[in-house]
Amino acid sequence: VASQTSHNTFIEIIWTLIPCLILIVMAVPSFKILYEQDEIPPADVTIKAVGYQWYWGYEYTDENMGELSFDSIMVKDDERQAVADARGVTLNEVPRLLSVDYDLVIPVDTTVRVQVTSEDVIHSFAMPSFGVKVDAIPGRLNETWFHAREEGVYYGQCSELCGKDHAFMPIAIRVVSKDQFQTWSTAAQDDLDTANQQLLASIADSKKLAAAGKLEEISVAAK
Repeated sequence: VASQTSHNTFIEIIWTLIPCLILIVMAVPSFKILYEQDEIPPADVTIKAVGYQWYWGYEYTDENMGELSFDSIMVKDDERQAVADARGVTLNEVPRLLSVDYDLVIPVDTTVRVQVTSEDVIHSFAMPSFGVKVDAIPGRLNETWFHAREEGVYYGQCSELCGKDHAFMPIAIRVVSKDQFQTWSTAAQDDLDTANQQLLASIADSKKLAAAGKLEEISVAAK
């Protein structure tokens, strides 16, 4: 005989209260994590990123960095080969719509604080590899941070529709060793182009040494 239960007040209270309790249990630690995400840990390097239509400007604000600042503009399609030749790399290492003329250089294993703002419309500084995405709003200074653990070049883009060239303002962050960063930052205060050339040469030498070390390990293992 089928149950004829209808309008059972006790059952309705149970299936309302239990989901509410589950949501409350989930919400309490979630709110704590959300607040912790807004806390900026002590940073070793502070960088100010300013959004423009349609490129990014960077300023190193630490006292030991002097007045180091530069604009970072996307490399156009017809410029990629020339940039690759100047850097001594293959064309694949200058990715389309992501490469810029001046990378943002930071040291590895370092906490970096990023202050983000805009000079015209709302932009968004987004670097998926670092879990970073923060709006750049005119007249307001937002903050975020990241800690890169591996050397290399990481790419991001503006993630807020900001006009006709919104898709053409990428972000390129080059993570280098602490010694390379120290050498680069000192030289860049006098001549940024020369500092970048020396940095790329140092990176190429490091890759050659690493490759030679691997070959030696393989030959020893083969013997």
